[in-house]
Amino acid sequence: MTSRRPSHSLRFIIVGGSIAGLSCAYALREVGHQVLVLEQSDGTYRSHGGIRSPPNMTRLLNYWGLGPALAKVSMKGSQFTFKDGESGDTMGLLILHEKLMKALQAEFLFIQHGDLHTLFYDLAVKNGVLFRYESKVTTIDPWAGTVTLQTGAKFSADVIVGADGYKSVVRPIVVGPQALRGIKDRRVSVNLTIPTELMRQDEDLAPLAESSEWTLWVGDNCCIHALLVSSKREYGMVIHLPFPLEGVDEHWNEHISIDDLAQRFENYEPRIRKLLKLCSTITPTLHVIHEPFDNWVHESGKVVLVGEAAHPLMPNGSHNAALAVEDAMTLSTLFALPLTPAQTPLLLSAYEELRQARCAATQASERQKRDFVCLPHGPEQRARDEGFRQARKRALLDWDEADEDFLRETWEEYIELFGFDAREAVEDWWTKWGGAMMRKGDIGGGHGEVEMGAGGVGGGERRVQAPTYEVSVMRDGVMV
Repeated sequence: MTSRRPSHSLRFIIVGGSIAGLSCAYALREVGHQVLVLEQSDGTYRSHGGIRSPPNMTRLLNYWGLGPALAKVSMKGSQFTFKDGESGDTMGLLILHEKLMKALQAEFLFIQHGDLHTLFYDLAVKNGVLFRYESKVTTIDPWAGTVTLQTGAKFSADVIVGADGYKSVVRPIVVGPQALRGIKDRRVSVNLTIPTELMRQDEDLAPLAESSEWTLWVGDNCCIHALLVSSKREYGMVIHLPFPLEGVDEHWNEHISIDDLAQRFENYEPRIRKLLKLCSTITPTLHVIHEPFDNWVHESGKVVLVGEAAHPLMPNGSHNAALAVEDAMTLSTLFALPLTPAQTPLLLSAYEELRQARCAATQASERQKRDFVCLPHGPEQRARDEGFRQARKRALLDWDEADEDFLRETWEEYIELFGFDAREAVEDWWTKWGGAMMRKGDIGGGHGEVEMGAGGVGGGERRVQAPTYEVSVMRDGVMV
């Protein structure tokens, strides 16, 4: 897609400094808008959990120029390996064939959450995004386009972006009563991290500290999966269990002892038991399942949701970060179009239209895959395991030698997920609707002074007289 720049600079406030918030902040600033991020924490926390970056995410990261930096902190995945949790025997394989990945034009990467967070933060700061930490948002006026902090400070912008995750304070403003409807997931997700320097001291664990595989141990009504992150410095493990644990909440920064879980894995293969002994704490998360929200944009046309605030996914899936990055690319690509500020509500509606079906389908797919690898012992589990074993024989074949029906059955859904390109989706939308919107809009009017070179929008030199954020503080009920 041809790179564009908007003809008007808008003011964006992003509530939440998560990966969703940071990627939106960088992407919107990169196309010429003014961006302020409000984050309630002090900004120092970095999760050690692992993130999978499927090709649909890696492709966008490469587009933003993050490829060289990613190469230093990520691990390229070679295959998904399914093992029997008790015996440790390999049952199934899903090999990321070179020809397939070449066709997808991006790799499947393993990255530490904290590393990706830092990459986006550094990129955002370098490009001029403004940050305010320890800034807890308490009130949002969607019609006025204002955000009020716990301190009483008030900020005004053209668009407010809710990127504040599962417990979003922005979501109820946009969604209404539907935001409160949800059911607790019947499984709890537990995140563990093990230093690979400890693993290398054990001959059984040492190979795992070098492996490019994403390994999944399937057991009775649960699953353990693990992968290398942080340039092989850490081994990230996730356990999906069928019961909630006391004290579990919907966030990542509280830890409980692992002792309560140890007995559950006494029948598992020795490597699992050894890995658990190397962990002193665990990070549990209980997910609340929401049906896809009817709308992500407030009727005022000034507030929009992204990331987990818009489409809560189960924890530790393959597309949690990917969908947030796609949101950021979609939003920024739309707001790079040569339209007037008056057409902002139309652009937000387009974002909603382009993203909702994609995210709802991915949410459903992620839950189905997790439940499939967490089957309790019984007929369904035995049929699944036999299917793994039969498919493994064909998976070992070269891509050109594999049966066409097998390739279609195995890869059709993955290719649909991995092959999606958020930039192309916007390009298709603009091809269909752009002409009508250009005729309707006053492309030369609006705010700001713009000078362009011979290349027009997106080409030549460009200077924008940017608006500043309005800031006010309430003291004893008086605006000062």
